[in-house]
Amino acid sequence: MARSFQAVLLTAVASAALGAGAEEARAATYVQTDLVSDLSALGATITDPSLKNPWGLSFLPGSPIWVSNQGSRNSTLYGVTGATVTKEGLTVAIPPSGAAGPTGQVANTNASAFGVAGSQALFIFANLNGSISAWNGSGTTAVTALTTPGAAYTGLAINQANTLLYAANGAGGGGIDVFNGSFAPAALPAGAFATPAAIKTAGLVPFNVKDINGSVYVTYAPSGHAAQTGATKGMGALAVFGEDGTLESSSFIADELASPWGLALAPSTWGQFGGDLLVGNFAFGDSVIDALDPTTWALEGMIAIDDGGQSPGGLWSLAFGGGGNDGNPDTLFITDGLNGETDGLLASITTVPEPSTWAMMLAGFARLALFAARRRPPAIAPVG
Repeated sequence: MARSFQAVLLTAVASAALGAGAEEARAATYVQTDLVSDLSALGATITDPSLKNPWGLSFLPGSPIWVSNQGSRNSTLYGVTGATVTKEGLTVAIPPSGAAGPTGQVANTNASAFGVAGSQALFIFANLNGSISAWNGSGTTAVTALTTPGAAYTGLAINQANTLLYAANGAGGGGIDVFNGSFAPAALPAGAFATPAAIKTAGLVPFNVKDINGSVYVTYAPSGHAAQTGATKGMGALAVFGEDGTLESSSFIADELASPWGLALAPSTWGQFGGDLLVGNFAFGDSVIDALDPTTWALEGMIAIDDGGQSPGGLWSLAFGGGGNDGNPDTLFITDGLNGETDGLLASITTVPEPSTWAMMLAGFARLALFAARRRPPAIAPVG
């Protein structure tokens, strides 16, 4: 009975000792690790000349990470397991070869949708020339599935059922072009994905699109490449739609966003920004990640990107790993077009507790040890 009571009391003390730091449990330091770059001087784990201005990234469950290299007109693959990074042997060319280049990309798990050349498309790529191409697991060149004259696709998303594609079109007045599983324009309600009035009045156009848990997030930036690279805080916006294009909410972040492109919802365990909506700013002068409350849009803080002494070139993708050869689910992967988008970086960002949090935990365990020592029964001398 005494042993049972002691065990319960020790558990209570442990809870109190560790709970003393509950208010600081979310505090964290974010650490960037450079995985791949075309610049050997950057000291990344892998030097790959193909990684030039990498935009979108995606992966199938357990597959390597696929990266769209706009500057090289191809997609390269990298396996990430723990601290190990490897380049896969396959490189897929994205047509057309002489102009524009791939931007956003998605992975497709629906065997009944998005067929090309008689097989299911596994990875689908948007292109600045208004085309969308796909790779079906055969060969080393993607197949052009459609081309929209006059369009400039700067982002791509796929719905939860993998039956609809959403392409951010920055040309003209801008818009979201939606395609069904046959790569044909989808039938949607009138006014679907219409740019909210306040955002349109500000002169912003769709820049990227991403489906997060069944809601379609659209980022907005100034129209034209020069305006996007030179944007300052306040020149960007977000809107959230249903998958049918019905507006759910919008927010013009007048003080923070600067040509936002990358989007990711952080897992709840990801330090002080756990559960926040992470938004990457592309603008050369403000390439940081803003952490926003996903309900109120309030700014929770920001994460600076280390460019290794290179000149800015624009922050692109944000994506958490999938748990296999595509990295840990608590690791954020980013792509960056360094030196004015002429070079590239694939990096990871992880969180570790701040020293104060570790100190409080260690202090709690020390109190546990002291309590246990004081409760230890006295030694009994051997008889005889």
